[in-house]
Amino acid sequence: MSLQGVTRNLVENLRAVKNVRSVKILDVGALLVNITHGYFTEEIMIYLLAGELSTGFIKKTLNANTRADLHTLYVLAFDLITEDGKIPLMSDGLRLLLQAYSGKVYAYSTIHDAVVVFPVIVEQGKIIRHQPVRLADLSGDFVAIESDYIMGVRNVAGFNPPREQKPHVERPIDNPMQIFYDVLGVPIEASLDDIKRAYRLQARKHHPDTDKTPGATERMQRINDAYARILETLE
Repeated sequence: MSLQGVTRNLVENLRAVKNVRSVKILDVGALLVNITHGYFTEEIMIYLLAGELSTGFIKKTLNANTRADLHTLYVLAFDLITEDGKIPLMSDGLRLLLQAYSGKVYAYSTIHDAVVVFPVIVEQGKIIRHQPVRLADLSGDFVAIESDYIMGVRNVAGFNPPREQKPHVERPIDNPMQIFYDVLGVPIEASLDDIKRAYRLQARKHHPDTDKTPGATERMQRINDAYARILETLE
């Protein structure tokens, strides 16, 4: 299937997902996805890569999207990762993506005219291919990268299934934990996944490495303290 066909097929599949609000084709192999998770809406750029794995393109798009507050996901044609399905093709581009995505990349293949996206782990010179992802699990994240090409925190994305939640417990209106939820900017009935996502957003915004305004260190400490107190009651 051509890259144009892969793009079209993935767009159709994404538009069928309940929590995907919109999908825009910006170019062949480049999609802008607006997706909701609980109380949050995220915008994610997806690049379908085939034929070339350029470090320059990865660096340029990842930096630009982070500045625009977009999360970035690269989905590679499987033959860019390996020729035989067992041994990785360790190009500079693949090494950079493995650094950015904690040893994992996402690949696509076609089965019966349908596009399938799946995680690929690269470790100890071996390829480990996992089961296909659920498109509804698409979500943004943040990662600190230290490489020859990129240094610092960047917005990334992946397919992260939600953790099983504990049964909901009614809390009194005057719950003393309310102040900690307010620090993270979520309601007290927020799910654990929403709380973790809110913490990542607040931490990226107010970390002293990125927030140069006065009081950034103290704000970051309050965010960390609030997050720790909430987790103590939920986990």
